[in-house]
Amino acid sequence: MATFQSLGKIGPWSATADTLGYEVFDDRNTLTIGDRDYGPAWENQPSVRKVVGFAARNLASVPLHVFERRSDDDRVRVTEGPLADLLRRPSRAPAMTPYRFWESLLIDGLIHDKFCAKIIQHDDGYELVRIPATRVRFLNNGFGQIEKVKIFGSNGKFGLYDPAEYLIDVGYSENGVNGTSPLRTLKDLLAEQTEAVAYRRSIWKNGARIPGVLEREKPWSSDIARDRFARTWKSFTGGGGQSGGTPVLEDGMKYKDVNAFRPRDTNDLEGRRLSDIEVCSAYYIAPELVGAREGTFSNIKAFKQMLYGPALGPYIVAWEQMVNTALVPLIEPDSKIYVEANIEAKMRGSFEEQADVMSTAVGGPWMSRAEGRARLNLPFKEGTDDLIVPLNVLVGGQASPQDGKAFDDVLLKFAQRQRQAVTSQKSAGVHDFWDRGRWDRELIDDLMGAGIAKGQARSMARAANDRVEDTWLHEHD
Repeated sequence: MATFQSLGKIGPWSATADTLGYEVFDDRNTLTIGDRDYGPAWENQPSVRKVVGFAARNLASVPLHVFERRSDDDRVRVTEGPLADLLRRPSRAPAMTPYRFWESLLIDGLIHDKFCAKIIQHDDGYELVRIPATRVRFLNNGFGQIEKVKIFGSNGKFGLYDPAEYLIDVGYSENGVNGTSPLRTLKDLLAEQTEAVAYRRSIWKNGARIPGVLEREKPWSSDIARDRFARTWKSFTGGGGQSGGTPVLEDGMKYKDVNAFRPRDTNDLEGRRLSDIEVCSAYYIAPELVGAREGTFSNIKAFKQMLYGPALGPYIVAWEQMVNTALVPLIEPDSKIYVEANIEAKMRGSFEEQADVMSTAVGGPWMSRAEGRARLNLPFKEGTDDLIVPLNVLVGGQASPQDGKAFDDVLLKFAQRQRQAVTSQKSAGVHDFWDRGRWDRELIDDLMGAGIAKGQARSMARAANDRVEDTWLHEHD
């Protein structure tokens, strides 16, 4: 390890350094050169913590399931075995749940663009031990391939290890194989935000609560009189609370306004919102989801549906591929085992929405009374494990439970009544002219009156009102 007495000596040495890189050690963390550009962002940058925390929490709460592929059209979930046991409890550290383990590892990846965990084999299975990203540096062979894992201990000494013994994920880097933290790209914006916060705090602490100066035509009668007035004025302005009561100006003194910055001139909220939006953009997260930008009911719902697609989908794919390429060959060799993130568990709607969709998809009831009781943690009763099929739903007789009495006239009459009522309220200047709850209730009642089952009527009413909601809220602004 090279040692330097001053920073000025690093430059000439780095020009001839090999591709293994160089590090700076500090008493809290081992930092690669340049990490100080953005500092301990998780601790000091509210925007970074908000966005990174949002992404990590949503990713870590996605369960990882193990499957065995038996054929192209057949697979079975594996709940027992060394790999399933490892994913069920990746860390054996006290109080370290699977959620917390993956959350910490993913935060490393989101902030530093790399993470690393040691794969340890015990007599009774495997364990993963997270290595903090600030203590890891990957060394390459000159062609962008990781050759060694360099890990610093708490005493500042390091060791070189085989990458095959670790669970590794690292992003793109123009130079080396240690990824490129998004915070490096955002460092100017984050530094500006830090300075803005310090500036606003300084204004609140030191800035004049009364933006003006006192002018005096006559000299002070004595130093004692001047000091007495200064103490009185300081007591009046100190903390902005007018602690000294109403000041009384002496003869020959007058107050004069000055054109100075006031705390409200610093655009506090606007600056914070801009930082949140920029950090969201760097991590490909919709700002509306973290409250950085105001959204409507309809587009917030759409953004939530997109969350596990274009937003977090690539992170999930990288997570799955890392586990499948590193853990599966090691723990389950010569098998057709694979790991898949159960995204459906996060994208499911409410139980009512699931029931509506499933009933429509299968053409009838899809849950027995026994299964319903189990969902409520009630004991099993004999004779409740068969499906109950209503008499108005015949196998092969109707395409779906939505068939039956024609409801076109019902929808047409409802739409006419709805348009008339909403147009009247909007013309009258009513602010909350769109009452979604009212229209859902009324259409459900109309459809049920036409012979549609309650669950199906609810689903159809929501779909119909979804189609017209954006029109009223946006096109008619």
